[in-house]
Amino acid sequence: MKNERIVHLNLIILMGLLLFKFNAYPNELKVEIAQNSDSTKSYLLEEVKVLSDKFEIVETEQPKRKKNYSFITKAPSQIGMLFDDENLIGKRPRKLKIYFDKLSSNNYTFQILVYSLGTDSLPSALLNKQELAFSSNKIGWNELPLKLDYLTIPPNGIIFIVNFFAKSKDINEVTDRIALGRYSTKKRFFVRPTSQNEWIIFSSFHGGKIGPMMRLIAGN
Repeated sequence: MKNERIVHLNLIILMGLLLFKFNAYPNELKVEIAQNSDSTKSYLLEEVKVLSDKFEIVETEQPKRKKNYSFITKAPSQIGMLFDDENLIGKRPRKLKIYFDKLSSNNYTFQILVYSLGTDSLPSALLNKQELAFSSNKIGWNELPLKLDYLTIPPNGIIFIVNFFAKSKDINEVTDRIALGRYSTKKRFFVRPTSQNEWIIFSSFHGGKIGPMMRLIAGN
């Protein structure tokens, strides 16, 4: 009981001192509270900035859909594009988005191949160490997770190719169709009928601004 009385007395004294300070020096107390508040706010903002820099995510341009336009491919064939945006340099590929406007069949499987850019401005060395196999599940944007933590995007960019391989002996098998879209700047698109053919750069549509609708998401 004696200890409880001492605690209660201390609380009463403390409250009295605070009330006295507030009545006697109200402006000083407000300044002190404001300074502490600003300090805490500044600290939190710095923490947010650090976290933001640490987990920075970059997503490339979303092209505008060209109605009723798509790239008709027959297996086996490959089509893709170069991603060389400056803000991608040094980051790791995290996801690839592809816009399909027609699905040939359920669970059609295709591969994603990742290439470096050669001195001839064509796909050069294959960079992905493991198979990246996917199937489109809807018309529209399909998001494909990439397990490429060992890759960082070099200054000259990185190439992503959709590989439609033949699932049967029928070489005329129609694949899922990738929609064509318009980009704000000229891009570099690649296509070849099979892995045995030479790469072809196509840029006949609007000076190279129309091509397969693909987006790359990269991060630290």
